[in-house]
Amino acid sequence: MADQTGGAAASTAERRWAGPRVAWNGGSGAGVASVADALTELLRTVRRSKARLLAAAGDNIDSATQVLLRTAAAEGPMRASALAVGVQSDLSTVSRQVAALVTRGLLERRADPVDGRASLLVVTEAGRAVIAEHEHARAAFFEQVLSDWTPEELRQFAHQLERFTAAFDLTHTQWMTDAARHPARTDEPEEGSTA
Repeated sequence: MADQTGGAAASTAERRWAGPRVAWNGGSGAGVASVADALTELLRTVRRSKARLLAAAGDNIDSATQVLLRTAAAEGPMRASALAVGVQSDLSTVSRQVAALVTRGLLERRADPVDGRASLLVVTEAGRAVIAEHEHARAAFFEQVLSDWTPEELRQFAHQLERFTAAFDLTHTQWMTDAARHPARTDEPEEGSTA
């Protein structure tokens, strides 16, 4: 469990960690509930948006294979097993997605110079073009979403969102660790839930 003394080495999220049995702390309950509700609505909105994108995309590259391409491009030539670890997915799923990307000419297999029996996955020029197109579309989308925000609002929002994401990840990890230690408990909330 995290340091609850609030020592200098502990992060803000670690100092606030009180375990899964504490729902809201002090007088901030309404504010915390408001954030939890807003996050739940954001997750619903993202799921609806993703469903619309997938329906419209038809045969285009979906977000899961986009993540594979971006990871392979960022981390250089790599084996499929390393790619699966990098995207936190199982090897069989990644292998199917890689096969589709190779067929489309977005990834290619090259012999591993260290172990000729193995192959490395390399993003092709066509794959890099797909990544660039996706990045351009993403930037254009968020420019439109945030078009009436001031530079200061953008800076503050980015900072708070990074802070929230780090605290969310830390707390979720701690809850899951606690749940593994106490498997009979059933009060762990789902991600984004307000329960």
